[in-house]
Amino acid sequence: MRSLFSLLFFISASFSFAQKKVIAEINSLITPNELEAHLSFLAADEMRGRDTGSPELRIAGNYIASWFHQQGLSELPGSPGYFQPVNLEKSTPANAGSVSFDGKTYVFKENLLVLAGANIAWEGSFVFVGYGSAEELDKADIAGKMVLALAGSKEADNINKVFSASNTKYANVTARGGAGLVEFLTFSQIPFPTLVNFFSGGPRWGWQVQESAQPHIWLKPDDVSKISYREGGIISGTLAISGQKREPVPGRNVVGLIEGTDAKLKEEYIIVTAHYDHIGVGRPTESGDSIFNGARDNAIGVVALLQVAKYLSQYPPKRSVMLVALTSEEKGLLGSRWYVEHPLAPLNKHVLNINCDGVGYNDKSIITSISLGRTTADKNLLTATKAFKLGLGGDPDPKEGFFERSDQVSFATKGIPAIKLQPGLARMDDEIRKYYHRQADEVSTLDFDYLTKFYKTFVYSVSLLANEPVAPFWNKGDKYEAAAIKLYNR
Repeated sequence: MRSLFSLLFFISASFSFAQKKVIAEINSLITPNELEAHLSFLAADEMRGRDTGSPELRIAGNYIASWFHQQGLSELPGSPGYFQPVNLEKSTPANAGSVSFDGKTYVFKENLLVLAGANIAWEGSFVFVGYGSAEELDKADIAGKMVLALAGSKEADNINKVFSASNTKYANVTARGGAGLVEFLTFSQIPFPTLVNFFSGGPRWGWQVQESAQPHIWLKPDDVSKISYREGGIISGTLAISGQKREPVPGRNVVGLIEGTDAKLKEEYIIVTAHYDHIGVGRPTESGDSIFNGARDNAIGVVALLQVAKYLSQYPPKRSVMLVALTSEEKGLLGSRWYVEHPLAPLNKHVLNINCDGVGYNDKSIITSISLGRTTADKNLLTATKAFKLGLGGDPDPKEGFFERSDQVSFATKGIPAIKLQPGLARMDDEIRKYYHRQADEVSTLDFDYLTKFYKTFVYSVSLLANEPVAPFWNKGDKYEAAAIKLYNR
């Protein structure tokens, strides 16, 4: 018994010593002055808000790639010079359109808006599929037909969730050969004219597509209660969209690799992400400031990548770690969606996504994990926060749909366990709204004592998870568990 006690004491003491050593290394490498230097460059006025397609976003990408090179990160096949090409497209919205079926005609801006698709003049069959879940789509013969559905899903209880479910549905329809997706809006949280102005008021961004791309349309019915089509029912009709123009724009994800040290675990990848774009220049405030600097959103996240690169390049973990600065998150998660469709390693070798993105912070006693309670990674996050005397907070308001509004959802949809870490967000309040997507989001307003602790915690979290013997997984019953079981063949 004494021998067993001595062995357990020795193991515990060794683990404690190893932890203290890592914490001391992180304390030595991560300094406020360097953090401020990085943030001051990325969020400077001269960077003009790092808008997609801008020269300044290209400069930011070069800055990140240069740092990856300085730290000795490896390039991956498919990303020469640390750049993964992303084929983006800037489009001018439609200026006319109509949909007619069942004796009713819907007209552009009056009760019809266009979300996606090219100019088209189409005539054929519409098939109604209820909410159009994957199961409902599989039951219907949609090939070559225009799919008619209720917008969002049964579970979607706010506009963000409706839009997310609608996008997923559109992808499912196009993958199954449907001619397009037409949805009835069944919610009233946002006035229809506001939606029209949002989707038709200026250029839109997406991937480069052929001119025959399937349309995605929302309709505003006169009376939602009168929508009573039979599921699988077929009706004839027409659809027309015109006025759209498309311009290809080269985009880039910035990718660097730290190869793992364990002969087996190095074949698994933890992919750490942060988007490096923001929203550019807009209408001046009363003070004349027109630049959306994006210090919090998301220069803070980019600097998290730079600090992980610095630490793990000197102290590589057992697993391989891929660092990806993602483009065009603000335009619809385009960089992360592109990556999961064009991965630089097999998707089933990606065992975890750690994404750093945030709207700001209003609780400097914590680090926030929007995904807290959803994966087995939580125990490592708790260890990391405790090491730097911070608490661990979860999603402050699930109704806001924060998880579905940032790049981690692109990985989660494929089944990859995904967590979102950000500075402490306790609630959506005036302190957050003062800076979120506002010209006031500048480096001069940041608290570097707090951010230094945040970055140390973030780096330690990545290190712990990259050395964890068993890869993290979704907790039982999570909405993405089924996709993960399929991806990993579990």
